Amino acid sequence: MLNDFKSTLTKVIHLRSIIGYNSLVFALKKTPVIGKILPDALYRTKFLKVIYWIFHVILEVLKLFIGKFAGLGLIYLVTAFLTKEYIEFAKGEGMTESTLFGCFALSFFILYALFGILINRPVFKCTTEKEYLVFMLRMNARKLNDTLFIYELGKLFIGYLITGLVAALFGAPLPVCLGIPVLAVLIKIFGTGAQAAVYKLKNKHHKPMKTNGTFYLITVVLVLMIMPPVLVFIANGHYVPLPILLAASMLLAALGVWGFFVLKGFGSDLHRRALRDNIVRTEVSKYKESDTTKSFKKIKANGTVKGDKKGFEYLNALFIKRHGRMLIVKPVIFTVCLMVIMGLLIFEFVYGYYTRFGGDNCLAMVGSNLINLITFGHYEDALLPFESDSAVLFFRFLVQYHLLGLLIPVSIADNSFKSTQAMFINCDNSLMTFSFFKQRDKIIKLFDIRLKQLIKINIAPSVAMGIFADLILFYTGGQDYPFQYLLTIVICILMSAIYAAVWLTLYYLFQPFTTSVNIKGGAYRIAWIILSIVFCIVCWIPAHSAILAAVLLVFTAVFIYFMRKLVYKHAPKTWRVRV
Repeated sequence: MLNDFKSTLTKVIHLRSIIGYNSLVFALKKTPVIGKILPDALYRTKFLKVIYWIFHVILEVLKLFIGKFAGLGLIYLVTAFLTKEYIEFAKGEGMTESTLFGCFALSFFILYALFGILINRPVFKCTTEKEYLVFMLRMNARKLNDTLFIYELGKLFIGYLITGLVAALFGAPLPVCLGIPVLAVLIKIFGTGAQAAVYKLKNKHHKPMKTNGTFYLITVVLVLMIMPPVLVFIANGHYVPLPILLAASMLLAALGVWGFFVLKGFGSDLHRRALRDNIVRTEVSKYKESDTTKSFKKIKANGTVKGDKKGFEYLNALFIKRHGRMLIVKPVIFTVCLMVIMGLLIFEFVYGYYTRFGGDNCLAMVGSNLINLITFGHYEDALLPFESDSAVLFFRFLVQYHLLGLLIPVSIADNSFKSTQAMFINCDNSLMTFSFFKQRDKIIKLFDIRLKQLIKINIAPSVAMGIFADLILFYTGGQDYPFQYLLTIVICILMSAIYAAVWLTLYYLFQPFTTSVNIKGGAYRIAWIILSIVFCIVCWIPAHSAILAAVLLVFTAVFIYFMRKLVYKHAPKTWRVRV
């Protein structure tokens, strides 16, 4: 039995490695410029396959440790903090430190584990390697699923055990750290057994096993609704008694034993049928028309363009006129939220001043500082002078030397991806069938028009972010050099322009959308992952705002110039309709 387990698991890992390697080479071959350089011999290069297999094994080990450390490790850290606070403020009278730790750890872990089995249900999901092994190589479906399930249980137990032992070295109770891995395995078996029982029942009555998105949504909403009462419960010095938690753990353990017997009676034919049904659902969903009713409701069918615009300018103006509601919703919501936050901060500051110094002094202070803000001055007040505490200096330091960190909110506010998707679905999808639409000069002309439009769409949230940063500068001593307020806003606009250029260039070079609004193409995903990593690294680069403004201005011009060159050269071949 052990030899069968090792043999099956080795086949799965090797097959996963081969599929991953071939997918990576295929994506790279489809990438502009790089694809022409790479030879087809990469598909059969054994040396590179061995290196990728080693990388794949290392990645599996990292998944084992990082995932478990992140989940259970966070639970242990929060538990240790709460235990310390309860002991210090005498909220857990008559309770030892180890008992309190056990109460909090079990409470959080049970909630975490139950949420996990509701959301994560991959046992009967037919992956590529399962489809190949079961339906092409005729491997026993039950044998394959059982092997992978035992492998997942082993990773779960070892990861939680190592995390628990590390926590025990730092003072956590050893029985809790040893018991939680066992409980985690039993809860996992219970969840899988329940899934198997539901499938067996539905199969008996000839009903399809569907993935219910509404169920997941309701689960997430319920968890979010439960969290505030739980936090209030803890903040008021309450906790779930240990006997109740032990009883709940015993019940879950008993359900885990029940799940084991359900899985034991789940035959090979049912395993095979479940995998087959999953393939059918996946294939049907690929060709099922997407529900675009809500999107179409936002489109004006009778939109007209005023003025004497012609050609692509008229086309773009008509597109914006008809799709305006769809394109501006996200930037407007982000801008409004940011303005509300700024308004609340200003209100809190002014109201606190009013309660301390009265209405007349408050009115004089607001008026004088409003003039200072408009004239690029700094905050001044004789009654309540600026205090340079550590928190204030920290925020000022971020605005002075880490404005590149605003790339994160810029990426959140940016609507370029949604815009390119709308361009393809409601415009380019049809026009790509005409040869004139894919001529180089036509493509680059439309690219320039659309890039300007995307920058206009995203300019409002960029300016709002710049004003928010200026507000921090104003209340923490004002600008360090002339026009710092203005340059801060310019920096935000330039970062937004770079982000818009990236999205639009990726759309023209890879065109990832299919006619059913799905995203297809590994090269697109790889390019975006690489760029995301670069953005994350850039966010941490310190740079003085004055120097950053000059560098960004030059970089944006050079960057857009080279993006235009890439689009002009490669888009006629890559900008096409995907099946």
